[in-house]
Amino acid sequence: MRAQHPAISALTRPSANRALRVHLTHDPHNRSRRHRDLRAAAWMRLAATAMLSLALTACGGSDDDTDASAPQPETPATPQPPAASASRHALVIDVDSAVYRAVQSGIAAGTLPNLARLQVQLACNGGVAGTPSQQPTLDMPGWATLLTGTWANRHGVISSAPVQALRAPTLFQQSKAANTGLNGAAVASPELAQLLVADHDAGYLDTMADCSDQAATMDCVSDHAVQMIGGGYRTVVAQFRSAKDAALDYGLGSPQYTATLAKLDRAVGAMLDETGKLADRQWLIVVTGNHGLSDNSQDDGLPLLPESATFIGLNQATNNGGLGIGAPLPATLDDLYGYAGMADVAPTVLAYLNALPQATQYTFDGGSLLGPQPVSRLAAAVADNNSSSVNVVLTWTAPPDRPIDVLRDGRVIASRLPAGTTTYTDNQLTADLSARGTYQFTYTVQAGEGDSAASRSIVSPPLSYTPPVPLADTLRNGLVSYYPFSATLPPVDAQGNSTMGPASSDLPASAGLVVPGPFAGTNGLLVDTNFVTTAGLEGYRLTPANGFDVSKGTAPQFTIGFWFKAPECVSRSNVTILSNKNYVSGGNAGVAIGMFSSSGSQCGIAFNIGSGGGVRADGPTSPYTQITVGRWNYIAFSVDGVAKTMNMVVFDSVTGMTNRVATGKSTGSVDMSKLSPYPQWGIGEDGTGAYLMNKCGATPPYTVGLCTTAPAYQQVFGDLAMWNRVLTDSELQSIFLSNKPLSTLPAQ
Repeated sequence: MRAQHPAISALTRPSANRALRVHLTHDPHNRSRRHRDLRAAAWMRLAATAMLSLALTACGGSDDDTDASAPQPETPATPQPPAASASRHALVIDVDSAVYRAVQSGIAAGTLPNLARLQVQLACNGGVAGTPSQQPTLDMPGWATLLTGTWANRHGVISSAPVQALRAPTLFQQSKAANTGLNGAAVASPELAQLLVADHDAGYLDTMADCSDQAATMDCVSDHAVQMIGGGYRTVVAQFRSAKDAALDYGLGSPQYTATLAKLDRAVGAMLDETGKLADRQWLIVVTGNHGLSDNSQDDGLPLLPESATFIGLNQATNNGGLGIGAPLPATLDDLYGYAGMADVAPTVLAYLNALPQATQYTFDGGSLLGPQPVSRLAAAVADNNSSSVNVVLTWTAPPDRPIDVLRDGRVIASRLPAGTTTYTDNQLTADLSARGTYQFTYTVQAGEGDSAASRSIVSPPLSYTPPVPLADTLRNGLVSYYPFSATLPPVDAQGNSTMGPASSDLPASAGLVVPGPFAGTNGLLVDTNFVTTAGLEGYRLTPANGFDVSKGTAPQFTIGFWFKAPECVSRSNVTILSNKNYVSGGNAGVAIGMFSSSGSQCGIAFNIGSGGGVRADGPTSPYTQITVGRWNYIAFSVDGVAKTMNMVVFDSVTGMTNRVATGKSTGSVDMSKLSPYPQWGIGEDGTGAYLMNKCGATPPYTVGLCTTAPAYQQVFGDLAMWNRVLTDSELQSIFLSNKPLSTLPAQ
């Protein structure tokens, strides 16, 4: 007997609420018999969807044809039209770290027969490297994109930190707004369960089964998903972590990983079979692997080809003409962007459920893979930056037969451009700008009108509305260390006078991540102290070569300058941004720049030097200098050991204002020959590399959050430089107002 529809809305944890499992579980013998009887008929109930000829992607897009020489999976039997009264439902299955090559090989070898029932396409995750959409190729940012159809610059999940919040609406929220029906999720990872709590508490997610505390998470997720499918839920999300566990423990080439994929395939098969049991329900099924892993089976989050490649499998023909089915892994990331992307999943589900917003409210980076085809390879670039004529150039690949509309922040700025148009320059945006500053805009490009309309959206790179100021040529003088930050880790000193890396080799890769930098096409370094060794070491460190530590000497003169962004301010106390001292006490010897708790969207910044024994000199602390959270600021701190003065300037990218925090402030009785107590500088840390443990007065073994005196934090750095002289005010102004990295200075 089929269980009746469950009236359940509580957050479900299997160990805490067995009633749900008992109420919804079918007899296993009956289930097996029904699966055998109905498996052949399941696909006959699915609607046929016309296959179009152009490509669609959330990472990029392409109009290239599918590689005819690549192996093609078996094509499912042509489905029969469903009953006219059939209700639409969607099942999204996330098999974390089921990498594309392994899935492709398993389908070809016949070991993944259930995934072979779908049209499996090569896909990408991680956004587009070097643009605002770039995000780490890790589980949590990937889940956020899967659920929201956006990249991290919109959804706000930028790392694997355990407690984060989505800043963009999920497909659950969007479907509830359209009154589609019940939403359910069964998840294997506690981090995803935490990410979904807000949706459950708000009523967007009716049931959430958290299987993370179960030994057999795969069985738990599968059982709950099958129960929700049979229970009448309109949207069901099932997430598995077993493939990732096997890959990290044994490697992608291991028999354990292969066997885990085969078992996951059987779980997928059970869900597929369940969707075909009632003729009055039509299911869209989407299966994905989230993101890839490195060639040596590491989950490093880097914006590289193996980590960015994944797959999307659907049970319906897509509007990209089957692009990517059986395709080999391309040679470059840019080629990968020609395929479908993880951000396409949410709008595809919402389009199937008739819950996709109109163009004026469309804020998805992805586009639907079903129905009318949106533009692909949508990109935005800033032209004539730092001027009164700054503009944004949009480019895309267009369907050939429909006119184009362009919207900025939900307002139409170009209407009915001719079919086939592939670019538009927004040179009228400065008419809407009232003050000098840094801005970003959301652009939506719609192809077609009415029932044939389809949209895709993008957030522009940051643009500066200000008169252009060139970088001062003199900035090359005295430049000792310079980190422009690239797409790979560890960072490299362009001057070759220092090294940078994690404070300990025992720290995971997630302790430092590559993220978009302060300028279009550049990278930054995210330092995350949520990751710590048992010895208490965290963050990154910069170690100068012998003779190149700018703070050494009897009367050192130096400037440290860098772009800085705090995703969130510390909730209490203070933490280090950059320091070469033991920052538990400002009276300890050395130099420190710190971040202090504040209120609203602001965060406090201050500086300090000391020579030990409590002898110190501090920057303004009452109040602390305020910076805007979540936006780039340029911080420059200098010490003049000859004049015995120190200076600090903070340039705010939001207001465009210059805050001269301290100018010629006396260093007092500080012994200037004692400003270099450690052979390294902490980046997002202090000189010890164990700031939080020391601040708490704890001793090893240490774990993150062991005490609450100072909470763990994230900080982002860009274009970090050290000079062995004090920069002038005009030089610093040129760094900020030029809105360009030092790497753009012409070679001498």
